[in-house]
Amino acid sequence: MLDIDIATILWQLLNFLLLAALLSKLLYQPALRYMRERAAKVGQSMDDAKKAQAEAEAMRQLLSERLKGAQKDADRIIREAREQAEEQAWGVLRQAEAKAQAIQATAQSEIRDARAQAIAENSDEVLNTVIELASITLQKTASQAVHDDLVSVFNSHIWKLGQTDRQRVETYRTMMAERQPLARVFTPTPLSEDQQRTLADTLSALINKLVTLAIEVDPDLIAGLKVRLGDTIMDYTLQHQLSELHTDLKEELTRRLQV
Repeated sequence: MLDIDIATILWQLLNFLLLAALLSKLLYQPALRYMRERAAKVGQSMDDAKKAQAEAEAMRQLLSERLKGAQKDADRIIREAREQAEEQAWGVLRQAEAKAQAIQATAQSEIRDARAQAIAENSDEVLNTVIELASITLQKTASQAVHDDLVSVFNSHIWKLGQTDRQRVETYRTMMAERQPLARVFTPTPLSEDQQRTLADTLSALINKLVTLAIEVDPDLIAGLKVRLGDTIMDYTLQHQLSELHTDLKEELTRRLQV
C-alpha cells in the first residue's frame, strides 16, 4: 500500500492555494486590469480614429465644396475679366470708329465747303458768261415775230388786269391821278404804228387817262417791251427773262450747295 502523507498533501495544497492567491493578486489581476485598460484604450483609440476619420471626411467634403466654390469663383472672375476685356476692346473699337467717322465727316464737310466756296467764287462769273452768251445768241436768232408776240402778250396781260386784279388797276390809277400820263417805252426794235396805237389805248384804259408814249430803242432788250408808268416798271423783254433765269439758277445753285 502507498504511504500517503495527508498532512504533506494538505500543506502543499495550502501552499498552492496561497501561491495561486498571490499570483492572482500580484500578477493576474494587474495583468487583467492592464488588459482591460488596454482594451479600453484601444476602444477609445478606435473611437477616436473613427471620429478623426469622420472629421477628416467632413473636412474633405468641406474642402471639396470650398474647392468647387473656389473653382466657380475663379471661373466667374475669369469670365467677368474676359467680358470686361471684351467690353473694353469693343469700347476702344467704337471710339476708334466714332473718331474715324468724325474725321471722315469733318473731311467731307471741308471738301463740301471748299467745293461750295470754289463754285461760289466762280458761279457769278460762270452764270454771267452763260447769260451773256444766251443774250448774244438770242439777239442773233430772235425773229421779229418773237418780238411782236411779246408785245401782244404785254397788251393782253394789261387788258386782263381789269378782270382779274381790279385792286391793282386802282393802284395804277391812283398813282397816275396827279401825274402827267406819260409812258416811257423801251423796245429793241421800232414799234409799228398799229403797235403804238394799241399800246397807247391799252395803257390809257389802265389808268383811265389818255397816255402819251415816249419810245426809246434799246437792242440789248432782244425782244418785247419794257414800260415805265409812274413809279412802276413792267418788263416783258427777253433780257428781263434772262435776268430772272440768272437769279433762279443762282438760288438753285446756292440751295444745292447747302444740302
